Amino acid sequence: MIGVMAVLAMIAVACGDDDAATTTTAATTTTAAATTTTGGETTTTAAGGPLSEYGEDPGAADEALITKALGPVDPSDEGSWNIILASIARAHQDLDQATIDTAMECWSNQTCETGTGGELVMGYADGGGDTVNVWRGVSHMEAILQALTYPEIGSIVSTAANFDLDPEVHANQVRFLIQSGVDFIVGYPDVGVALAAAVTEAEAAGIPYLSFSAGYVGLPGQEGALTPGEDYTSVIGEDLCALGESFADVLNDGVGAGTVGMLGGTPGNALTLGWQRCTTAGLADGVELVNPPANENSTTGDTYWVNSFALEAVRGLLTTNPDIKGWVYEYSDGLYTGLQAYDELAIPVANLTVALRTDEQTLFCDWVARAEPTYNIWYSAGGNFQSRIAVTAAMLALQGADVPGQIVVPHVMRQVTTADCNPDRVNAVVSGTSLVPDAVLALMYGSN
Repeated sequence: MIGVMAVLAMIAVACGDDDAATTTTAATTTTAAATTTTGGETTTTAAGGPLSEYGEDPGAADEALITKALGPVDPSDEGSWNIILASIARAHQDLDQATIDTAMECWSNQTCETGTGGELVMGYADGGGDTVNVWRGVSHMEAILQALTYPEIGSIVSTAANFDLDPEVHANQVRFLIQSGVDFIVGYPDVGVALAAAVTEAEAAGIPYLSFSAGYVGLPGQEGALTPGEDYTSVIGEDLCALGESFADVLNDGVGAGTVGMLGGTPGNALTLGWQRCTTAGLADGVELVNPPANENSTTGDTYWVNSFALEAVRGLLTTNPDIKGWVYEYSDGLYTGLQAYDELAIPVANLTVALRTDEQTLFCDWVARAEPTYNIWYSAGGNFQSRIAVTAAMLALQGADVPGQIVVPHVMRQVTTADCNPDRVNAVVSGTSLVPDAVLALMYGSN
């Protein structure tokens, strides 16, 4: 077993450049058909619109931000889609310095005051953590920025298990939040079913638990799994089987016939397990998986979403299978590091098809630099902003709104082009689909 200190020691965080514009603060609206003016920005909630009685306005979502976060998707079911739009409507890109300063304070400390004097306390429980993975740090910031649009939220308490191999460490983080008196918990349950008891305790205490990035507390049908909408408030994320089938379609079309490698995150986590099941089942007869899962309840190619572990996994599979024609993974930047194995083993990066979930710039700019026409990448979306949806869904649930047990975030696969490499990106390791403004990212990760 690999200790958590080894995990921490092997993480590299990329730095960003500066983009420090100072503009207006995010406006917030808390009553239906109300007009609120904050920091010079005025927002009016549509009277009688979906969710207007709870102070939300799905119709105010910026189309450009919808496209940035999701791509050209078809909407999911109405209940899910309205909450998604309501959350994006609050994803303000023009923030004043006071808001940015508060966001950074909350991101850098376990507890913080938002400055509104609101009575609600948001809890954030991450099985990873800001210091071990850039994706986790950005998702945390997305949730913080969303919370700052609600004056009712007066403080935030955050915990991180830092990919600890002991499930009880993860469970105790949730219990700490319960004891701290939070009013709701947003998080990602890396240990899946092993977090069930703690989540059940939270819900029993009247504290809604909402997971993002398809973080089921055990997949439906899995032994010991909790049922979203019944045992805990909601899970936000893609239809994992549909995502897995999309990955399979990319490999089937691109590879045609040949071998492919499969990578994943923390062992048994619901996100990886869900898509891997359906990708494995959806591969065509001529496409052979070199490292199939042991059974339907286990994951394969576990990397903990740690780049150095991804390199080890790719190196190991390439050593015995140098003719691999495709890769499938939910972590773009991890595969970027994994490609170093090709150089080490003197194997050309050619005749290769890659299916990914996230969209870190590192891999995409490397693809541009390689200029290899037989090497093609397809991706969906980074999903960082899903933590925003969880915050908005929690605020709706606290008001008695009908929140779906599964808030389905639609997805679409997109082929990488030269336009997907932005050399001016504040931080190349941040997903291009993140809704954290550049001015905040520059403070989070410094400058080049």
